[in-house]
Amino acid sequence: MELFRYPLMLAWLAAAFAALVFFRFKAEERRLEAARRLLGPSFERFITGPAAALRRLRGLLYLTALGLLALAAAGPQWGVELSPVTDLKGNVVLAMDTSLSMGARDLKPDRLSNARLLLGAIAREFADYRIGVVAFAGEAYIQCPLTTDQDAISYFASGLKPGMLPAQGTDFSEAIDTTLGMLSRYGGQKVMVLITDGEDHSTGLDTALKAATEQNLKIFTIGIGSPDGDLVPMTDSAGNTMEYKKDKSGKTVVSRMDEAQLMKIASRTGAAYLRYTGPDSAAEAVRSAVGALELEKSKGKGRSNFKNRFQWPLAVALVLLLIELMVMEKGFRFTLPRLPRFRRGAAALLLLAAAAGAEAAGPAADARKGGSAYGKKDWPGAVEYYSRAMQKAPADKRLNFNIGNAYYRQEDYGKAGEFFDQAAASPKVAARAQYNRGNALFKSGDLAGAIAGYRKALTLDPKDENAKFNLQKALEQKKKSGGKCDNDKKEPDKKDEDKKKGGQDKKEDKPGGEKDGPEKEKQKEQEKKKAEARERSRQILEMMKEKEKAAARDPEALKQAAMKPGKPPPQNRLEDW
Repeated sequence: MELFRYPLMLAWLAAAFAALVFFRFKAEERRLEAARRLLGPSFERFITGPAAALRRLRGLLYLTALGLLALAAAGPQWGVELSPVTDLKGNVVLAMDTSLSMGARDLKPDRLSNARLLLGAIAREFADYRIGVVAFAGEAYIQCPLTTDQDAISYFASGLKPGMLPAQGTDFSEAIDTTLGMLSRYGGQKVMVLITDGEDHSTGLDTALKAATEQNLKIFTIGIGSPDGDLVPMTDSAGNTMEYKKDKSGKTVVSRMDEAQLMKIASRTGAAYLRYTGPDSAAEAVRSAVGALELEKSKGKGRSNFKNRFQWPLAVALVLLLIELMVMEKGFRFTLPRLPRFRRGAAALLLLAAAAGAEAAGPAADARKGGSAYGKKDWPGAVEYYSRAMQKAPADKRLNFNIGNAYYRQEDYGKAGEFFDQAAASPKVAARAQYNRGNALFKSGDLAGAIAGYRKALTLDPKDENAKFNLQKALEQKKKSGGKCDNDKKEPDKKDEDKKKGGQDKKEDKPGGEKDGPEKEKQKEQEKKKAEARERSRQILEMMKEKEKAAARDPEALKQAAMKPGKPPPQNRLEDW
């Protein structure tokens, strides 16, 4: 048995402590010699009085405490304890499809972004398992070897992108063979989670499934996408769409999820198929399904270790240092009157720590995560975190506003408008919420609703130049479309009512031979339309005059007013927490 865990460190610390003691005594001798020459006959009283005894006591306490600290740093240990040894038998490999079809946007923002969220959720659910990541398309590569390091899994998963691998296409057999190679040297249950849209172009799938069955590999499949499918975008390095993928005959490719193929793979290996509905729900379903396989764990008292005893010398050293601080040359002074102040300070620190812990576990932490996801353009993740925060703090309408922003970025203008409408109940964000609601309604084609939203925003904030500009554009758009919107109520035609009644007005002769006939009624309708057009023109001119006056007062206002309707202005920023 070794008495110290770090014997080499003990040797260095002992040498340093000896040197410190030597130089301290040398310094004390020089100090006494100087005092003898200075004081002369009264020197004896200087070295024999009570103050000198207390001074020597302080030095002794200080040196003893330093020696005990060095002893604690060397790691003293004695006695034996048995530590439990746990051998984890569960191994899970997540196979991610990174073919070009995973860039389809039938799930917002795209399939692979949702797959990355799912991968992170599964990794959190299987924190006590060994997890590996395989990226595949036409070929398969090990993205992350089997590990229990959650940070490493998240790091490698963040690098997954559509079309990242040189060989394109989708080959399930390559992913299965690579997974079998990773798990070959591990015992116990072997689980593979295949995350893909189901389009497979491999020819050796049956052979790979046969090998998986022989090696007892359970393949759970998760379908990402929709049966209706979507176009496959071809993007540049900045993520901008240049064109859409076409086949050899020049037709645009539509990628559809093939659930039948995924069900076949899962049933052949005795596992299950899941359709992706959200990262957390899918991860919980996978955990439940894998848990039903009864992964084996063996636990026992298998390893003996020496007990660490560094706490004892460390505690004694701290006590000696406290005593050394209280020993004065005029005697011991215990600061009892200051004890209540110390207690108040300690209570304040405990309250601060409790408040910090509550904040870390409260809605503010989820809101910060949502803001981080929003900044990374991870709109589904932002919605998820903001929704969690809203459940914990339903009265805070800033969260409704931020959720509306996230849905707006996903082009889900219906849900965005609902959350902006809820956020408008708070006076702090009412003006911005009404403005954003107008943008969402404009994007969805509801011009009348957009106009009403912009007008409410101007009622709350008359200086909002962006709302004025967008209101003008919405009125112009309404004018171009004939002055009618989808939700505009049409006035009943008087002629139609007369036809329904089955009656006809009699014509009366007027002086000069004129008669009230269909031509005069048509002329009245034309005059009515001209009057309405003049009124709309007058409103637009007034809006233009107000905008020109504001631009003359502030040249920057003209630049801010140049934003297109439907696009959130610079005011559409997330609330700071």
